[in-house]
Amino acid sequence: MQIRTSIAAALLALALGGSSSAWGMPAAEPFTSASAAGPQNETERRAWGQSKELADTIARSALIYKDSALTAYVQAVADRLFPEFVGRVRVTILKSPHLNAFAIPDGHVYVNAGLVARFHNEAQLATVMAHEGIHFTHRHGYLSAKSVKDNSALIVFGGLIGIPILPELIAISSVFGFSRDMESEADDVGFQRLLRAGYDVREAPRTFEHLMRDVKLEEIKEPFFFSTHPKLKDRFDNMTRLSSQAAGGSDGTSREAYSKIVLQARLDTLDSLISMGRSKQVVAMLEEAQTQAELPPQARYYLGEAYRLRGDKGDLELAEGVYRQVIGAAPDYAPSYRALGVVLLKAGRNADAARQFEHYLALAPDAKDRKYVERYLRMARAEGAQ
Repeated sequence: MQIRTSIAAALLALALGGSSSAWGMPAAEPFTSASAAGPQNETERRAWGQSKELADTIARSALIYKDSALTAYVQAVADRLFPEFVGRVRVTILKSPHLNAFAIPDGHVYVNAGLVARFHNEAQLATVMAHEGIHFTHRHGYLSAKSVKDNSALIVFGGLIGIPILPELIAISSVFGFSRDMESEADDVGFQRLLRAGYDVREAPRTFEHLMRDVKLEEIKEPFFFSTHPKLKDRFDNMTRLSSQAAGGSDGTSREAYSKIVLQARLDTLDSLISMGRSKQVVAMLEEAQTQAELPPQARYYLGEAYRLRGDKGDLELAEGVYRQVIGAAPDYAPSYRALGVVLLKAGRNADAARQFEHYLALAPDAKDRKYVERYLRMARAEGAQ
């Protein structure tokens, strides 16, 4: 998939039952309730069957992010947005740091942990959930299945999520974005869902800002959730215009509560991004004052790692400073000592490096990398004795 009050009234009518033909698409009346949601013809039955196959494949994989509290929370957001579809719009969180979410025809909505982790409040998350829910209620997977015969390029999705998936299965999902009209409909009608649920719609454009930043940093040409139909900037501008004409609402749960709920997902996302070498994204996340305020002191360790991996001029000095800050604020957090030791060893400051490795081994006697750190420690001691 990828992420309007005279205007609002017209669109609300569409949200409550307008057909897709209003956007120039093939006619297909939206589902009106969970009990009424189901395949209406053979093509749609086939799309739902493929949905089950895709959902079963994901369920059997190691892709699911197993945080029951976080999953229940995101499910509750979806239920607030789509109260008449409770039990049919079903949320699963995937173990990925990428900014992505997608829906399939039978009501399954998949959200990457990395997407949830980037947001600062529930209203921003709800913008994504509303968009994806509309892909289901307005039967976009079925309409796509009618027009998409096959595209072998879609097989790349299997590599992106780590499982083999047939192209025709991906054609029914919103993972690569649907047509321009379908994406616009999901944005516009999804916006009405935000209004009806009482969310502060001024947060909707900010949802797009998170992706726009990553797209710029990583030079991504085709961001998944937001697709390129229409262009990301156009969708941001549209959301800005719509939200400026609407009354405010609430962020949902408090920002402090949201931060606690998504804390582990944020830490796991930072860890994954570092392991993937995505240092620019980590720097962007952790140099942001609001994100820093919402994370525990030891999370800045990842900022030090990002500087170290980025390797620009002066980055090792920046990394050292961050590691020392973390040690001062969270002295029992072992990884900072190891990381600082490595930086100092590279700089030839062997005696100080040895002390950091000794601290690390004392705090983490059963560390999996103990043998490697002991080797670094021997190197630091040997160089220091010369």
